[in-house]
Amino acid sequence: MKKQIRNTLKFIIVICITSGFLQACQEDWLDPKPLSIYTPDGVLVDEAGMESILLALREGLRHEVVAGNRMLASELYTSDIAICGSEVSAMPHNFNVQVIPTASTDNMPFMRYWEFGYNHIRNANTVISRIDGATFPSEQVKNRILAEGYFHRAYWYYRLVHQFGDVPFINIEHTAPKLDFYTHSRNTILDKIQEDLEFAVQYLPEVVDPGKVNRTAGNHLLTKVYLANLEFDKAIVSASAVINGGKHSLMTNRFGVVAGDNRFNVIWDLHQKENKSIAANTEGILVSQDKYGFPGSQTSGTNTMRDLTPFWSHASYIRDPDGRQGMRSAQFDPQILRFGRGVGYVRSNNYFLWDIWRDAGSDLRHCSDTNWMSREKILYNNPASNYFGQPVQIQYTAPYDTMRSYFSWPHYKVYVANEPSVGIPTGGNSDWYVFRLAETYLLRAEAYYWKGLFAEAAADINKVRERALAPIITANDVTIEYILDERARELYYEEPRKTELTRIAFMMAEQNLNGYSKVNFHENNYWFDRVDALSYYNTGFTYGAHAYVISPFHVLWPVPQGQIDSNTGGRINQNLGYNGAENNLPPLTEITMNQ
Repeated sequence: MKKQIRNTLKFIIVICITSGFLQACQEDWLDPKPLSIYTPDGVLVDEAGMESILLALREGLRHEVVAGNRMLASELYTSDIAICGSEVSAMPHNFNVQVIPTASTDNMPFMRYWEFGYNHIRNANTVISRIDGATFPSEQVKNRILAEGYFHRAYWYYRLVHQFGDVPFINIEHTAPKLDFYTHSRNTILDKIQEDLEFAVQYLPEVVDPGKVNRTAGNHLLTKVYLANLEFDKAIVSASAVINGGKHSLMTNRFGVVAGDNRFNVIWDLHQKENKSIAANTEGILVSQDKYGFPGSQTSGTNTMRDLTPFWSHASYIRDPDGRQGMRSAQFDPQILRFGRGVGYVRSNNYFLWDIWRDAGSDLRHCSDTNWMSREKILYNNPASNYFGQPVQIQYTAPYDTMRSYFSWPHYKVYVANEPSVGIPTGGNSDWYVFRLAETYLLRAEAYYWKGLFAEAAADINKVRERALAPIITANDVTIEYILDERARELYYEEPRKTELTRIAFMMAEQNLNGYSKVNFHENNYWFDRVDALSYYNTGFTYGAHAYVISPFHVLWPVPQGQIDSNTGGRINQNLGYNGAENNLPPLTEITMNQ
């Protein structure tokens, strides 16, 4: 009992300290102040102390989805499937004007990834650096904890190098102020996290509680790193270890809540919050935890029914044919309860809403009345309107009609019951998929594609499509564009879309494919060409104060200027295309132990 109380106190102390550390780091991780948390003697010296830091790292996996920070949403509108649907002038429309190194993270939430990523990297480094000074019941336990520390550091560096490109690699916990960081090359960082993950997958446990990192999660992330490093045979092996490992399988039969309700189907079951972490769900590989009422749960929830659905309830945006107010936002209104109180922050484009669903057949992800909410289902809900209860008739008198307030959406992904705001739901607390087996199949399909094994790639894609009752494809259908289409169909608001698209852009440039090269990557890249061709950017469309404009160098986001300025003894490079890049130094290509 005394040991249990002592371990509990250690847990509380470390979590409190870590929480304070994370709060302090929201301002600037390179300010002239100590770059590591203060940890009292006797806390991080054993398994319980280390587990408390790992718990904070696991909680970090949910941050881009919960708490209304709109980070994962920004991965959508900086990709090929959406734009920012808000007309507020401060929101990102014209990237040439607005997306700059001094931009506010309030308006450019994708800039927060720098802060979040490095905060979690520093926590991971606390575990990694202190592992040899702690006491464990066995070498196996020690290696398991080190393996998960490596996993979390690799996870965030994989994201950062495909969001910001070359960035500093911090290899250890720094216990004194450090103002002389230097940028490392993306390829150097990828090589390092590949090495770390190859160690990790040997020692991560096969079976874990929900929210913890298992071996299949390690192999899933390692597959992405292998792809980024153009090691396609190894990517096939690591993905196959997940697919054929016997621990996970695609969900093809009804399960969980409402499993006996014939209005729904297995796709609906798969994405209900009550089902994501249950033992019956064999598809979830790594699922972040955020249940309503649990200790540490985020009070604002996911906000999916706010950010990802149209602002149909605005009193002025949709008028009825008489020119009168057609909509209202009233508590417990049946349409509010069904759709949520959306604001159209993410506005999907025609590519996602229409193009990828051509010849969809009976695809449950789109053709199910339950799963896909077509815009024609939006009804006038203002009782004072003569058209009350009738489908909306768009007047096309203002861009608000179809831009922000009238578009379709995948309801099965977006619907999350909101316990604190039952009357006007905005998307409540929910566990969320970080990695899911369907993506592993698509990652292995991509590896097969790069090797020219199109029949094998088609077989993996068809595994995902067959479950959705979508028409199967042949080897002749397999292209990188088709794989991206399938990822959009299956992984909407799960995958970090911009991250994965930029990874593929780098891969094409490094293989000198389709006219792309690393030499002029900021001027000519696949990310830009695909976004430019499929989205509303660069079409002359203006919404609010700015036209929607992007340029090729936006394939990488700007490094926050405050991080560069505070690093007075070293040099953190700025990405080409942004002010300050003229001061860059060649990135480091070697990682040393004291960095």
